[in-house]
Amino acid sequence: MKKKKVENSDDIVLQNQLFAYTVAKHYGLSIGEVLNMGIAEFRQSLSWAIAMQDRENKERAKQKMKNETGNETITLDYSFLDSEVE
Repeated sequence: MKKKKVENSDDIVLQNQLFAYTVAKHYGLSIGEVLNMGIAEFRQSLSWAIAMQDRENKERAKQKMKNETGNETITLDYSFLDSEVE
């Protein structure tokens, strides 16, 4: 599902279905409700759902590390390095 290269139209269909499922699961909606969303609403909903999944995955990894080592993990945010300087 995380292919970086689209090989055929089936890949696009599967990716769109995955996005619809992601939004439906995150917001507790049916697939039909998601498919009836406007494109702008869908894109925003997908962005938030993916962002929250990423945050939950990071928290889960942090908790796993704490459970395995008994030490609390401190995360550092270096995202400012990616921002453009004017």
